Amino acid sequence: MFAREQAPYTCAAAFFMMLQPILVSLSKSSDGGFAYSLPASTLLSEVLKLVISSSLLLASCAQQPFRLLHDDSLKEFFSFMVPGLIYFINNNMIFLILQAVDPTTFQLLSQLKTIFTGLLFWFFLNRQLITIQWLALVTLACGTAVSQIPTVSKGHKHMETSSHSMQGMSLSVLSSFLSACGGIYNEKLLKGRASAPLHWQNMQMYIWGVLFNGAVACIKDGQSMWSNGVLSGFNLAAWAVVVCNALNGLAISAVLKYADNIARVYAHAIAMILTMCISVQLFGTHVTPQLVVAVILVATSTFQYNLSKECCTSSEEKSALLSREEGAGPRG
Repeated sequence: MFAREQAPYTCAAAFFMMLQPILVSLSKSSDGGFAYSLPASTLLSEVLKLVISSSLLLASCAQQPFRLLHDDSLKEFFSFMVPGLIYFINNNMIFLILQAVDPTTFQLLSQLKTIFTGLLFWFFLNRQLITIQWLALVTLACGTAVSQIPTVSKGHKHMETSSHSMQGMSLSVLSSFLSACGGIYNEKLLKGRASAPLHWQNMQMYIWGVLFNGAVACIKDGQSMWSNGVLSGFNLAAWAVVVCNALNGLAISAVLKYADNIARVYAHAIAMILTMCISVQLFGTHVTPQLVVAVILVATSTFQYNLSKECCTSSEEKSALLSREEGAGPRG
């Protein structure tokens, strides 16, 4: 679990994760699409994150000067291109997913991040998982599978809808994998130079985000934006999506800097439960027994995964585990 001082970052991340799919769904037009440019929306979010990070960096440097540049500054800058590219793909993919599935299903499938994060921790960072954590991953897989039973069993008359939903679910799995990869890599970068201000590290990644999203916005919607303006089609809900995505990105960066990826997936579990409760009121989502069981399984899995190692291992196992972690390093 995360420490008490890390709780504000984790709770903030959970709040914005909960809001994200709900606001995106509310910003859809009557035909189920989006009246505004999706690349422009993600571009504006990246610009807003860059502006906020720059302002916070200037404020912190005014109080306590810090040497930002060093011998490996150029290498460090280009290293942030990788998470910037991953988040660029993932942030745009979320809009496509939420055209095919409802916010609750999106949040349930997003819990696959726990599985991918655990496997990537083990494979790339050589961080050992205890037995109860592996069992938690199995429970999570069962929970996400149970959540989709209503979709699979609707019958022939909903075949077209089910096919569209299957595309959304497939993209959700890919999105979860990309999110886990980006989280692992970004955590390594943020903690690799622990003395560096978070806002400076964020700025380097957000510059790449602006470049990637700006290029796609010009290629995909350049003619439309030139004719109608970049902000064409943006209403209050669309602007809320831009602000929420920006604040969500900043909160997740703080979690990765001061906590870790496990705290991030814990925040996702909280967001999932809150999203289901709000979706029932806003969108009239039908709460099936399968959905309730799925939420319980996913929430239980997340708490199980985050149980203190001291509570789950014997003294001999704890000694062996500590020895492995102290000698652990990247696998090449």
